[in-house]
Amino acid sequence: MEKDLYKIGEDYVEARVIECLSDLLLSLTLWKEGYTRNSSGKAFSAVKALMSALVVVNEDKLISLAKGNEEKEWIKKKAHIVPTHSMYAIAQMLRKIGVDIVNLVRMALDLHDYQYNGFEPDFSRYSRKEDVFTDLVTVVKETKKAIHMYFPKYEVKEISEKIDELIKELTEGSE
Repeated sequence: MEKDLYKIGEDYVEARVIECLSDLLLSLTLWKEGYTRNSSGKAFSAVKALMSALVVVNEDKLISLAKGNEEKEWIKKKAHIVPTHSMYAIAQMLRKIGVDIVNLVRMALDLHDYQYNGFEPDFSRYSRKEDVFTDLVTVVKETKKAIHMYFPKYEVKEISEKIDELIKELTEGSE
């Protein structure tokens, strides 16, 4: 008999939101230390964690959008994992139920490409560090805004404040 390893519910959502905030903080810390590609990867991971939480709390609505039983089963059993290749499709589904993070997901996927490919032409949208930083800060701010909007009871004030401090410090230094 197959058994779930863990129950996907409120504790899971809280863990993903805390993971998301922690990854945002780590992303900015890595950027500050000069690890731009690792920083981009952590920002991407934060968006995946946010999406995971959003999928879990909106599962019933997402299932109602599904086209066929196979897609319904996938949403029930796999969507909360947010496979990288499915992020954009999940974001589109979330937009249909009123959670518009499509542009955030696009930027996170661009940062993911940069993480793996650097400034390699034809593999990365970026050719300048400043452009990566601009998108990174946008992803951090928009992800934080989404947490504040959809999961205010799980927002960890101390982490959120540290993120704001780092954004301020890094953006003042880049002007």
